[in-house]
Amino acid sequence: MTSGTPPANTAQLTGVACTSTTFCLMVGPQSGTTTRAYVQKYTGSLTTITPNSATSELDGVGCNSSTLCFAAGTDFSPTPPAPHEESFNGTSFSASTSAVPASSTFSELDGTACPGSTSCFSVGQYSTSTSTNALIEHWTGSSWGIQSMTLPSGTTSSTLSDVSCTSTTACTAVGTYTTSSRTSALIERYNGTSWTFQTEIVPSGASQLELDGVSCTTSTACVAVGNYTDSSAVQHALAEHWNGTAWSQRTVADPSGATSAALSDVSCYTTSSAGCVAVGGYTDSTGVVLPEAAGYNGTAWSLQSITRPGISSNATLNGVSCTSSTFCLAVGAAVTTSTGVVGPVVYKGP
Repeated sequence: MTSGTPPANTAQLTGVACTSTTFCLMVGPQSGTTTRAYVQKYTGSLTTITPNSATSELDGVGCNSSTLCFAAGTDFSPTPPAPHEESFNGTSFSASTSAVPASSTFSELDGTACPGSTSCFSVGQYSTSTSTNALIEHWTGSSWGIQSMTLPSGTTSSTLSDVSCTSTTACTAVGTYTTSSRTSALIERYNGTSWTFQTEIVPSGASQLELDGVSCTTSTACVAVGNYTDSSAVQHALAEHWNGTAWSQRTVADPSGATSAALSDVSCYTTSSAGCVAVGGYTDSTGVVLPEAAGYNGTAWSLQSITRPGISSNATLNGVSCTSSTFCLAVGAAVTTSTGVVGPVVYKGP
């Protein structure tokens, strides 16, 4: 499946949230027109939805139901650009005022989760004149506010890419943080009162780690995915699992012939995390970027068959949302061979 009516200008899909096999909302950025956001809704077929703001980019989306979703990104109309949220009622988008970090010179939100009818969380980052800082915002049913978090000692910069919640008092957010010696995976856990840092597992010989997607099905079952760079400066896919006590690394094989690989997002559909699908992309020996998908069966990760769109020279997947072992939507971008234009792609599977 590909997007039914792709825009004429450059666009891609970066986030997707499904509440059933007949409702998914997909968002991403576009350029070349005054509207910076591109939105698709799936109800058995794909339709394009107009966002509320014509000056904002949308990068992530979370839904509590088919009539309560929030899409998050950046509003470029103020100076400096600010965090941006829009609510979706199943038919149309409405403006929702985000909180702006003090002294920020640029802010963006990348991931959203809505565990309750009056509770949503969005994560991202903001820049000041001296640093880049992870950002968490919470919607209480009427307004958005910024929440503080505990960062590792020595952190000089930090970002958050995704968040997943199993209740209004149990959430996990992932991203990266940098110290004077390395870039590592950032994992933050919310208990209903505060966000605290959790220790990640560092693969042997890894020089840097990054987590880009997370999916939790219970308070004792989460999966986070991303990538790490080994001692030979080769990038590999990474998966880490949470059992309620500690994180552990699980091996995800790189596709045959890959010179680099990374996973961008993951979605789990069983309470024990025995069923998950992760997506991303890899570069082959000729320099072509290809979509990647992997499935977890409770014991091991294995690569799943997925092909790039026939019209494209390069393609990658940015987001995935699954409601069962038989229904997932994966979204991303592909470069059209004939024109060089980047356009959105949607896969239905697995």
